[in-house]
Amino acid sequence: MKRKMALFIVIIGTLGILFTLIFHVLDNPATPLASGLGIFKYFTILSNLIVVIYFWLLFSLKLDKSEVFNKWFGGVTVYITITGMVFVIILQNGFQQIGFDKIGSIICHYIMPILTVGFLIYYRKEYKFCFKDIFIWMAFPILYIIFVLIRGSITNDYIYPFFELNSLGIGLFSIYLLAIVTFFVILSTGLVYLTAQKK
Repeated sequence: MKRKMALFIVIIGTLGILFTLIFHVLDNPATPLASGLGIFKYFTILSNLIVVIYFWLLFSLKLDKSEVFNKWFGGVTVYITITGMVFVIILQNGFQQIGFDKIGSIICHYIMPILTVGFLIYYRKEYKFCFKDIFIWMAFPILYIIFVLIRGSITNDYIYPFFELNSLGIGLFSIYLLAIVTFFVILSTGLVYLTAQKK
């Protein structure tokens, strides 16, 4: 049952990424390769890709007995949860999505977070996270923020409005960054307590 659920999540997540990819390629026929690869600058796509890879490894290699592999599922869950919640709270009103893009967005921002969190809740007795794991989980978001800032300083495209360092200024940017870090820690702490409850 667990492996079947993992495969189902892989298929749904792959479809979400593909729908988004197809839309961007068709929307920019003059530069299809650049447009297609360009979607991987978004945290949404990267977090969904991480979920797909994680569940594919779980399905194909049966790594659910690996303690290290299981520990990383906490980070995977936090990443995709942030993707969904930030979109719902901050970003969704600023997007007018149609066609394949809308389908991909629904899958990546709503369905995948729900499936991933639901999977963890259902199988929570098989996971045991601790507070020191949170520091490991932070590696990907930190690297992503560094990437965004370096890219933004070169292209002036910071991808998301709350990373727009030039327009926000260092003060407001720092507030947004602190809010994101706090949100990450709160979600991560919640997962630690969730897996501590074995009833």
